Amino acid sequence: MLMNTAIKHIKRAFLLCCVSVALVSCASWQRLAEIRTLADKVWEFSQTHPDGFTISISDFTEPTEGIAVSYDATQGCHSRESLPKVIEHARQHDGYVGGWLDTDSGLYHFDSSRLFTEDQRDAAIAFGKENRQIAIYVISTGESIEIIQ
Repeated sequence: MLMNTAIKHIKRAFLLCCVSVALVSCASWQRLAEIRTLADKVWEFSQTHPDGFTISISDFTEPTEGIAVSYDATQGCHSRESLPKVIEHARQHDGYVGGWLDTDSGLYHFDSSRLFTEDQRDAAIAFGKENRQIAIYVISTGESIEIIQ
């Protein structure tokens, strides 16, 4: 009798574990699918904005003002294949993705970005320094402000 009860508890624990793994797997697949879909949309958007952009990945609107500063964590992302990393970071942080063309190298950069209000210039520069940026971007004027490290 005691053995049958123990076996029932082991079976229940095993089934509970299997169901939990299945639920986590489904959630992971869904998250990956969402990231891929967003990456496809950002890629398509970048193709029509060859000089650069800043966009909210929640509703695909472009802010008309603010100071965009990229995170160091997404530096070096230059291709469609690197966009999921940028999207994932943006989802976990501020929800903005930027793209810009480096005319010197010919590389198109994708970054997760943080937006500051335009009266927060000093804070934006400090954040840029912390994140090893060479410039910040004032959206309303189209001005890049070089950061002196």
